[in-house]
This record gives sequence, C-alpha cells and structure tokens, in this order.
Amino acid sequence: MANSTTTLASVVGFAKTFPDVAPVVQSAVGGASLQPALTIATDTMVEMLAEPFNWKWNRFLMPTFFTNSWQQDYALNVVNLGWLEHGFLVDINNTAFPKPIYTLEVVKDLESTSTQYGIPGQACWLPNDQLYYATWGADDTGNSTRGRNPQPSQTLVNPLSTTAAPSNPILQIRDQNGNLWAVTTFGTTGATIPTAFTTGNAPDPLNFPTQDNPTLAATTVTDGTVVWTAVNPKGQGIRCNPLPPQTGITYQFNLVGQWRPFAFSSGPFSDFKQTLEPIPDDYANWFRAGFVAMAYSHSPDKQIRGKADQKKLDWIEAMRKARIAGDRERDNAGFYPANSILPQPFPIYPGPAYPFPLSWG
Repeated sequence: MANSTTTLASVVGFAKTFPDVAPVVQSAVGGASLQPALTIATDTMVEMLAEPFNWKWNRFLMPTFFTNSWQQDYALNVVNLGWLEHGFLVDINNTAFPKPIYTLEVVKDLESTSTQYGIPGQACWLPNDQLYYATWGADDTGNSTRGRNPQPSQTLVNPLSTTAAPSNPILQIRDQNGNLWAVTTFGTTGATIPTAFTTGNAPDPLNFPTQDNPTLAATTVTDGTVVWTAVNPKGQGIRCNPLPPQTGITYQFNLVGQWRPFAFSSGPFSDFKQTLEPIPDDYANWFRAGFVAMAYSHSPDKQIRGKADQKKLDWIEAMRKARIAGDRERDNAGFYPANSILPQPFPIYPGPAYPFPLSWG
C-alpha cells in the first residue's frame, strides 16, 4: 500500500493561491509546462528526505544476504539507498528456536581487512564498483587475491543447505569487459568460462536496475548450473567487518535503510499526476509549505525573490520541530567500552562483534 494519495497537481494548485508565487507556477496551467514546478518539487523532496530527517515512513528493508568464505564485500542491485540506519545478524542455520540474533553496527566507511575474529559486527554501504570482485578461472595466488576465485567445474554450495558454512570461492566477479556479476543460483560451474565474460562478448545492452528504472530485470548468464546476475556498478552494496572465516557459522544480514531523495527524472515527479510517494498524506502539508517556500527563489520579482532564504529557513525550522514532535519513543542505544582508564594498544575494533577485547583487571 502506497504512503501517498496527494498529487503534485494539487500541490501546484495550492501554490497558486499565494499571490507572491502564483506567477512562478502559472506556466503550468493546463499542464502546458512541467517547469519550474518539477524542479521546485525535486528540491523540496531532497530537503525533506535529508539526513537530519530520518522519518520512519522513509525506511525500507534492504535485500538480505548471507556471509560467505573470506568474502567481505557483497554486491547488491539496490539503486535508491540514501543511507543505512541500523541492522542485525541472524544465525540463520541454527536450529534453536528462536534463532540467535546479534547486534550489527552501521558505519560510514570500512577498509578492506584480513582480520577474522568473532562475528561480523559492522557494515557500511559502498558503490558496487568500489567493492572487491574475484576473477572467473584465475589462479588462487595469495599476492593477487582475497579469498578464492571461482574455477571451472566447481560446485558452489548454497550456504543455507548446510549447518556449517561451505568453503566457497568469492561469489561475485568482474569479467574481462569490466562488468560485475554475482551468483544468484548455486550449482556447478561449467568446464569453460562463459562466453559473456570474455572480451568483446558481453551482452549488449547489459540490463540491471537503475535509479530511473529500479524494477528492470537484470541480465543473467548460465554457467553450467550456476546462474550469474549482472550488477549495476553504481548501485549500492555492503562491506562488513571483520572478515567472515572460510567455514563456520553462516550469518544473514538484515539492514534497514532510508530511501534516497527521488528526483523528477527518476520518479515520482515525471508528471503532475504522480503522488508525493514516499511522503505520506499526513506529512503532505510540510511538502506543500516547502514547495511554496522554494518557489520564492524562482520569482522574477527581485523583492519577492529576496524573501526566499528566510522562507526556506522558516520551513526547515518547522520541519525540525515536526521531527522532534514525532520522536516520542525512548531510544534503545547500545554501550560498548572501547578503552580502559589507561588506554593500551589493541588491534581489534571493540564493538558489537567483540565488545570486551581488553583486560580490565
């Protein structure tokens, strides 16, 4: 069910009731022109979904994925993630009821690491083209790889099919054309490298979800009984810390993100019939107020245009108060000691995965 039934047309109609800004949006009468209303609407959306305003109605659940042998990075076809809020891990193959769940800390950035200890305790998002990928069929040489490369006639085991994590190679590759692929169906690879992965033989065009078309089906390639799915290089994937071991427990990542602000070029503002999704109807008044405030900066009248900065500041302050008014629940925050009274060097980051690494005696 959608959040919004309020259309952009109704917002434009509301703005026309203000004498100061009516001339700015009059060009949109009868749908003759979408500008400048579309640009004003986009600017308003960007401000409403900015990081200080972590509205609950703007949250979404990231696709779940599972830890794999020596694999720190996980490419996903997520294309509209603004930022990560929080998350947790599930010991997914554990037969206990309920299954064990562990805290997961989301951070801005993580470096590549070879350190293995405890369970993954941190995660950050990165553009897919900044993650690490294996090379199909390449030798497993320690000076050039992190984890193993997928090989011909190799069985890739589904991590949900065994109680202990299988010893798989890295389950995402960069082919000879620079395209990115991730395993979406487990099985046994073919005897030779798929033609699509060799120079000059990539599918044309290569399809995957984009910000303009987030539901576009991605190109797939069958490799024996394994299926590889094309990954958008400018989509968002996940890096975790520490590095999952070769075998052991398989953890399911469950992350919650905030949507990236939608622009008129990628919806919902492609025409006046579109709604204000994901902004719900009970917050539409804030969008209308912001639209009017933003419209002042487009006025041809210098005196009216001079009011724009103050109008915008008043609107942002009103939204800040609205966020505070809606922040009624008590926070449930974790506490993790990082240092003793007299700090001492320690190579492991203290946090949810390893909260008590130091000697306190």
